[in-house]
Amino acid sequence: MPSSIGRLSSDVDQALALYAAGFFPMDDLDEAFGPLPFYAAEDRALFELDEGTRARVRRRVRRSLRAGEGWALRMDTAFDTVLEGCARPREEDDGVWITPRLATLYREMHDAGYAHSFEVHAGDRLGAGMLAILMGRAAMLESMAHWVPHAGNVLVARTLDHLAARGYHFADVQLPTEHTMRLGARLVSRAQYERRLRAAIS
Repeated sequence: MPSSIGRLSSDVDQALALYAAGFFPMDDLDEAFGPLPFYAAEDRALFELDEGTRARVRRRVRRSLRAGEGWALRMDTAFDTVLEGCARPREEDDGVWITPRLATLYREMHDAGYAHSFEVHAGDRLGAGMLAILMGRAAMLESMAHWVPHAGNVLVARTLDHLAARGYHFADVQLPTEHTMRLGARLVSRAQYERRLRAAIS
């Protein structure tokens, strides 16, 4: 279970300082009466961006990549739509962690040039979108939504290639899920993550 430091405002500068220290936001509608909480996980899930790791991801989603061969990767053309999709529960009994006040913070960080959307467009249709925080050469992939079959896998593979080509050190996905671990994410200790984060944003 990640540990919370709590008692934080939605101010962009404070949020950036917390991201730089290894924390990430996660809200709860039932507890949205207090300050917006940020957390740090003892074991952090991330994708390495070396060619070997990215090749393994591409192999694991090769059917999806064939299906989406002609789809375009774009950035920040549908930020609000992606954010709204990520904030929507995937299943009826799923909780909501991107609350309205956290969505407001992401929009403010987008206006400040730190929050971005990576998108796969299947023709004229938005197939999948990912919310990301980019600081220095560190990429924090916050959440993803998809609307077209295979588009989510295509988006992950192409986003990792995009980040690697631009010199990013890693793609942080915060907490492990069965899907991200199957695709090739790995766990690193909190101390190791914080060392690598400092190097990436210095």
